[in-house]
Amino acid sequence: LSIDWRHGQLWFHDALVDADVPIQAMMWQNGGHSGMDQWNFVMHPVYAAKAADPEGEYVRHWLPALAKLPVEFIHCPWEAPATQLAAAGVRLGRDYPKRIVVNLERAQKRSLEAVVEMRRGEGA
Repeated sequence: LSIDWRHGQLWFHDALVDADVPIQAMMWQNGGHSGMDQWNFVMHPVYAAKAADPEGEYVRHWLPALAKLPVEFIHCPWEAPATQLAAAGVRLGRDYPKRIVVNLERAQKRSLEAVVEMRRGEGA
């Protein structure tokens, strides 16, 4: 998303019951490729959601607007055919937001290029 890591860290500080400033700051810096300990991994949000919640139970509980979607679209409603969305009563952009990042691979490539540029001193 190319958003300053500090925005995420501040949101987590307010949202988490057990907020831990040093740990969260480190994790958000690493996620933004600006921390001291660089982890070179990218977590694909849809694949991670499918691995952690294969039947969509968590999503159905916490996002009732998506509860009627079939399991194959519960983690990626933007991929559902219009007929499936209508049958489930889901209108993207109203009941559930439209995607912010449409092409994850392209966004990842741009992000990594920006990190390399900044490390070379070209983006300062």
